[in-house]
Amino acid sequence: MRQILIAIITISLIIPVTAYADDSPSQHTWKQLNHMSDQILQLTKQEKFAESKQLMNHFSNSFLEIDFREEGITMSSLRAVILAFEKAEQSLTATDIMLEDRIRAVTSFRLAVDALTSEFHPLWLQTEEVVMQALTEMEASIVENDEQAFQVRLNQLLNQYEMIRPALYIDTEPQQLQRIDAQIAYLDRMRIESTSNNKLVDHMELMKEEWEQLYKRMKEDNTDPSFWWVIFTIGSMITGSLTYVGWKKYRAEKRKVRLKE
Repeated sequence: MRQILIAIITISLIIPVTAYADDSPSQHTWKQLNHMSDQILQLTKQEKFAESKQLMNHFSNSFLEIDFREEGITMSSLRAVILAFEKAEQSLTATDIMLEDRIRAVTSFRLAVDALTSEFHPLWLQTEEVVMQALTEMEASIVENDEQAFQVRLNQLLNQYEMIRPALYIDTEPQQLQRIDAQIAYLDRMRIESTSNNKLVDHMELMKEEWEQLYKRMKEDNTDPSFWWVIFTIGSMITGSLTYVGWKKYRAEKRKVRLKE
């Protein structure tokens, strides 16, 4: 057992070094942009809009220096980030906009940049609990026939979706995003159209299943390969050690039987 623990500790010390050993200038630039977008968001939350706008300009200049073709950035991903940037910039410039709306627009930009720059575990995955709770509460309000609660929760869902959609545009398959768009649009139409509660409940179940699959697939796709290498290596060592211990125990028991005879 002691050998197993030593091996695990050794691997945990080696992996962080090897993971960042090949930190190219390009990777460094992406990390800077990701960090910069986070700073912009924090400044916005602190209502330091002038500083946020200055940093947005700096971000724009650094971003445009990147060779997107060489980096393999698709036009659709690039367009998603640019649109999120423009909405964030407009929210910081406008004088008649609430702080909550500013933060939501800048957060959308932050999530889009992170989706573009992060190879594993994008930040938008952290919205799972909020989105799934909103869907569950909307379904409950339909069952309870509480129209006012349904409208309030629908607005919350629409705001949340608007915030994370640019990141989804970058990370998800077009077909799945189209399905989610259609499901959201159907709900929005229900504001003015008369639809039976049974149909709405069925639709909410469909949406919950779609979002559950989305988060599950993205978590699986964004698992760091080095994690599985560690699991496989440690598992192999544990299996080997247990086999060796079992074999020694068997030899000892066999020797005892011989001595008794």
